Amino acid sequence: MADKKKSVATTGILPFGASVAAEVLSKIGMPGGSLLASLVDAYQEKKRAEASELLIEEIAAGRHGPVNFDTDDVDPLIAVTLRFARAVEIGSSRENLKLLAQVIAGLKKNRALSGDAFMRWAGVLEQMTRDELVLIGIAYRAQKGYEISPVEGGVWPHIIQGLRNAGYSEGDISPLAGCVTRYGLLSLHTGFGGVTGYEPTGWLMELGELADLELVTNKND
Repeated sequence: MADKKKSVATTGILPFGASVAAEVLSKIGMPGGSLLASLVDAYQEKKRAEASELLIEEIAAGRHGPVNFDTDDVDPLIAVTLRFARAVEIGSSRENLKLLAQVIAGLKKNRALSGDAFMRWAGVLEQMTRDELVLIGIAYRAQKGYEISPVEGGVWPHIIQGLRNAGYSEGDISPLAGCVTRYGLLSLHTGFGGVTGYEPTGWLMELGELADLELVTNKND
């Protein structure tokens, strides 16, 4: 039988980040060492438990309803669960993890579950800030509305208004949209005279079918 994974408190081996923190605490005269190791253990265990519960909830009765797995799903499920666990370990927030769990369930629901498919979205969602999550939710909703009832001026003015309503100032909006373009979820929209704003990409709309992008709606919920 394989040995149970030992905690950092019992092994005395701290992860690199925790080692740095312990060293800093020691240098400024605060307790570190074994105390910090215990705190790291407790924090990581809490995060793992919360993330596991969240993933199970999404699979059992989440956004996509009950999702059933069969024997053919064992390998891809292991792959995506390990990748999900990595997001937990690097400290992704609960909202980010919930979206990742929805992606797993959504891929299975669409018969597209694979390590590669999940990796594509995990690399995006695990590191997005709260502000970026708010923006993609507003952009997704604006694009869906535009597809139903196109209006002159395109989607960008509606995204701007949505962000204002969510608590963002005029000076925040364009830099925030510029940050999100690096994920391939927004693109620059150009017209006569140059850049006129940003617009959702096909990738954003695809992601919106897998996860509830309107999960985070305000700058400070």
